[in-house]
Amino acid sequence: MRYMAGDYIFREGNKVYGIYFIKHGKAKVISTGLNDKEQIVRLAANGHILGHRGYGGESYPVSAMALCDTSVCFIDNDSFYDVCMNNPQFTMEMTMFYSRELRKAEIRLKYLGQMSCREKIAEALLYLKDIFGMDEEKKCLNVYLTRKEIADMVGTTSTQVIRELHVLEAEKLIAKQGKGTLLLINMPGLENIVSNYEMKQQFV
Repeated sequence: MRYMAGDYIFREGNKVYGIYFIKHGKAKVISTGLNDKEQIVRLAANGHILGHRGYGGESYPVSAMALCDTSVCFIDNDSFYDVCMNNPQFTMEMTMFYSRELRKAEIRLKYLGQMSCREKIAEALLYLKDIFGMDEEKKCLNVYLTRKEIADMVGTTSTQVIRELHVLEAEKLIAKQGKGTLLLINMPGLENIVSNYEMKQQFV
């Protein structure tokens, strides 16, 4: 199954028919709160799983949207059940995956509530690098997110994101290229901003 950038892979509230594995591409997982305010709760890349939070329930509690042209493999509920029942190793891997996901969510909730806006933006940039990687020579992230999307990741506003990015740019920790493409030109400097927290690579 193929999806273009901006296409929903599944929507919050849709009936659960199965889970999705990303073969190639990028996606964001979105939760909708009061007044339809969106929160990006997770990002996903090649090999990552989508829709697992809804498995076993009636409807998906989140939405998933492609960030670029994305190819996914869909496994329906019955087939997934059969695989789990007949392959103990796969079942154990899925159990460990769910455990890691829960731990990551707990850590993220714990620390984002304590971070300043500056720390949140620095962590968001490091998170983007961990999930999608970056061109080591050019120092540019391998994904483009709007300022609003970055704000939706960390629970702040687009205005605050723009302000903090300007500060980070002035400090020569990041640079901008083209239409908003971000370059992480001083990784140690960004990591130092969040060095008091144990979040590094928690979301891979």
